Amino acid sequence: MRRAVLGAVAGALLLSGCGTGGGGGGDSARPGPKGSAAGKGGSWKIVHIDRKADSELRGVAAPAADDIWATGTVRAHGDDYLLRYDGSSWRRSPLPAELGGSVTQTRLEATGARNVWLVGMDSAQGGPRFARWDGSRWHGVPQPPIEVAVDVEVLAADDVWALEGERAAHWDGSRWTLTRLPGTAKAVDGTSGSDLWAVGFRDSGPGVGGAGGELTQTAAARWDARAGAWEPTPTPAHRFADPVPPEAGASLDGVLAVSEDEVWAYGTHGYNHGETENEPPEEHILLRWDGTRWRQQPGAGTDPCLSGTPVAHDGAGGILFERHRYRAPDGACSRIPFEKLPATGEITARGKQQLWFDQVARVPGSKRFVGAGQVSVMQSGNPLTMAAVAVWEP
Repeated sequence: MRRAVLGAVAGALLLSGCGTGGGGGGDSARPGPKGSAAGKGGSWKIVHIDRKADSELRGVAAPAADDIWATGTVRAHGDDYLLRYDGSSWRRSPLPAELGGSVTQTRLEATGARNVWLVGMDSAQGGPRFARWDGSRWHGVPQPPIEVAVDVEVLAADDVWALEGERAAHWDGSRWTLTRLPGTAKAVDGTSGSDLWAVGFRDSGPGVGGAGGELTQTAAARWDARAGAWEPTPTPAHRFADPVPPEAGASLDGVLAVSEDEVWAYGTHGYNHGETENEPPEEHILLRWDGTRWRQQPGAGTDPCLSGTPVAHDGAGGILFERHRYRAPDGACSRIPFEKLPATGEITARGKQQLWFDQVARVPGSKRFVGAGQVSVMQSGNPLTMAAVAVWEP
């Protein structure tokens, strides 16, 4: 799961951009993504908009084109809710009782219509909460033996991982077990139980301390199912040129697994600002695993796609990056606009619109992306923020 943080403030919004002309009707629940052409090519198509402007969406899962789930938060009182599209309409409902407790910061993961996972943080008693949809009803899942789920990856109903710092909790369908990580993990992703990655940082070993004064270096580990352990894989070391800025360090913040020989990891090489003159720019880290080793991706600081963070892949060689950028299989980078909401009701013609996603999912077996977040309308006197779901297919 990318950018899902449970037990702390949720991660930064994934995508943003200004709208283009076009749009559709002004209903609070717009028609769903029917037909193979919905949102295909061209622009992001908004398929759900909440004109009450009382909430924002934070998570999304799309087991099928006619089965889309999202989680949202009502801003007035902070309660989370579920939103579901069943092929004909959108329906908003409370969180299932099976999730238990007073749960916030909810996210979704799914591998199919009969395996949808809802994850959140128990704000009253602490710790992450899990529930699973089997296609007909929700089932509660015991809490893992961790205090915070920094990131979660669902591979199957009996193969779920939750990270907490230097520990990883694994659900095998009946119980949770803990394993140690060879570093501090921030994100996890994989394509199968034998192709699973955790990334973050380490505070010892090559490149830490010494002349460069680096406090941390990037770290990546791959799950060895046969050994039942996480195996570290070397990543490039980072060092600022002299004079080295104070408290410098490098870390990976996210990972996107496409296949066994294509994995992307991203992060930052930074330092403590304000303590020296002539501060160097922080460095965007973008690594790619080729099946043998990690390499720094050329163009990570200049290419309009590679200078951002990878969000999702289309299953056919294309990668969706933040800021509404799409990198085609041939390496070409393009910016995806979105269909601007019409100037009706409280939306004025002069209002500047932006579409923000907090989580993006891909419909299995297709190249269709589904994003959940919000549309912001910046206009004089009455700015609006409306929960939104949008779809796009290259």
